This record gives sequence, structure tokens and C-alpha cells, in this order.
Amino acid sequence: MRALVAGVESYEAGSAWDLDGPVRDALGYVHWLRELGVPDQDMTLLLSPLARNRTLADTAGLPHRPADRDTVHRVLARELADERSDWLLVAWSGHGLIDADRNRRLLFADAVQRDLRCLDVEAALALYRSDGAPGHPRQLWLLDACQTYADTAATAGALRPDPLPRAIPRQRADQHVLFACGPGETTRNGMRSGVFSAEALRLLRDHPDWRTSPRPLAEALRGRFGNTTSLWFEGDGEAHRTVGHRSTVVPAPRRATPRRRLELADKRRLHDALAAVEVMRRPESRGQIIGLLPEAMAGSVPRQAQTRLEILGLIDTCVTFSDGLTPLWEAVSLVDPGTPAAEALLGVLRDYPEWFTDPGPDGG
Repeated sequence: MRALVAGVESYEAGSAWDLDGPVRDALGYVHWLRELGVPDQDMTLLLSPLARNRTLADTAGLPHRPADRDTVHRVLARELADERSDWLLVAWSGHGLIDADRNRRLLFADAVQRDLRCLDVEAALALYRSDGAPGHPRQLWLLDACQTYADTAATAGALRPDPLPRAIPRQRADQHVLFACGPGETTRNGMRSGVFSAEALRLLRDHPDWRTSPRPLAEALRGRFGNTTSLWFEGDGEAHRTVGHRSTVVPAPRRATPRRRLELADKRRLHDALAAVEVMRRPESRGQIIGLLPEAMAGSVPRQAQTRLEILGLIDTCVTFSDGLTPLWEAVSLVDPGTPAAEALLGVLRDYPEWFTDPGPDGG
């Protein structure tokens, strides 16, 4: 068992951002983990406490570091990524938001209004579903943070998510993620300790087996909080996202076992067909195409400034999934429908049935 627990109360932005409660939330998880028998050396504690809570943090009996950008990056991209466990817990309590592209962000302690340093939640989850962090086959992420939409005028140019490494998605990743609230909503903690964290801990204490099979935990939390709790499961080949009582199931592609290897000549042919499509030539529209892919795929595409390298990385990512070229075609044909270059691309993709399902003679 391994755990990363973070509580962020104090921000460089000043007292207007203060939260009184995340340190208590974090220490609650520490106490519970100790009850389970997890040794202190298997827990990483990141705390940025208010002045009045520093004694509480310092007397917890567990060393802690600040939850700033450099420390969080080191922990996620190097320390935890290189370790192994049969079960990983990541618990975070602090400020959060959603940017203009609907990406979830968790603010670091060294964030200020003109430099909103933050964790890209989707990128972190993608990293821990990939070969970049292969040692944690079962994971539970509990994120007690608001998901209010950022003011695009106020945050323009200031929202700076920390770039995390990208790697090839694993064939199986039992990753279970619970957010304290749904998109556009605030948590119920106000300025005091988060009731989401407290309720999650109560349920986990009452039902210890829920930590490794957390679907009942999700149902119980939705029953407690109703529409204020959102859920995202990545595991068993399906991504389940729910908000309140509404649920959708989105197929998540699995790594392919192709009948043949994609040779360099194949990659060149696919590259040339993609590069001929106008929307693939510009970084902005190419980013839109990547953003339309399933999240497990989009989060694994290595972003490059050079067009050729990024298209080749996109191809390499897509063919690690069974039928992985199909969502790529769906994205391209949505943004650039009916052009001669798009039709030529469709003709090339049809020669790769291992990774592509032909939409039929009308192209879709």
C-alpha cells in the first residue's frame, strides 16, 4: 500500500484564498491509513497550512513538504512513479477549478493570480494509467476541491498547469476517481473542514474493503450528497462518469494485440495522409483534434512543437489501442469534413483494419 495525501490551506496569492480545513482532512487520511497498518514511510504528506494550523501539521508525527509545483511534480513524476504498490491512494484537499477547455485543475500552494500554477488532473490520471507509472495496478483518487469554471478574462495567460510526462497507456488500469463535486460546482466545505473527506473516511472505516472495490463507496457518497458528487472510474476497459443520478458509460479502448507490426513505411504513409489534411498542419487545430480523442488516448499523445513529430507521436499512440485509428478519423472528419484530403485519408485508413473500423461508403 502507498499513499499521497495533500492538504493546501495557504496560498501565495494571499489571505483571500485561505482555506481552514484541508490540513485536518489530510491528517484524517493519515490516521485512517495508520489504522490499516500502513507504515509512515509508505505515506507522502504534502501540507501548506494556515499559520494557526502549523502546530497541528508539525505534531502529526509524519514529515511533510509543501504542496507547491516543484514538490508535487517531483512526487508524482519521479518518486511515486518509480515505486510499486498493490494499492495507491491519492487524497487532495484544497482549491480547484475548471479551465475554458473543461480541464480540471488543482491549484498549488505557490499559485498567485498572475501565475496560476496548478496540477492538470487529467494528465496526472493519464500518467498513472500508463507505463510512465506502471507500479500501481489499483488506485483510488479522492479529490476534495471545487470545480468552478475559471473566469477566462481574469485567468488569460495565467493558468499554468504543470506539464507531466506522457507514456503508453497500460492494457489494464483499475483507477477509481471521486470528486467532491461536479463541473461548475463548489464543495460544501466553505471555509471549514471538507464534509466530503469526512464522509469518505467514515465510509471507508465502516467498510474497509471499499478502498479496493470502491463502487459502493461512490454510490454511498452520491446518496449522501446527491448532485454535488461526481465520479469517474477508469478500469475493466470502461470509463464510467456520473454526476448525481445521471450516468454514462464510454468505451475505453484497450491496447491492441495487432496481427502485424506497423512498419516505418506504414507510419510514413499514415503521416503523409494526415499531414495533407489542413487541420493537421496548424498547432491550434491539431490540438483540437487531439482533444476530441478519448481521454485515455488524448492524455497519452506526446505534444511536440514540430508538426511531423507530433503527428508521428499521434499515430504511435493510436495504434497502441485496438481500433485506435477509428476515433482519430471521427475527430478529423468532424472538424474537416468532406475535403479531398480527408477522403484520401479515409482511403489510407481502410488499409489498416487492425486499428480501423470502416464507416462505410459514405465515410461516416
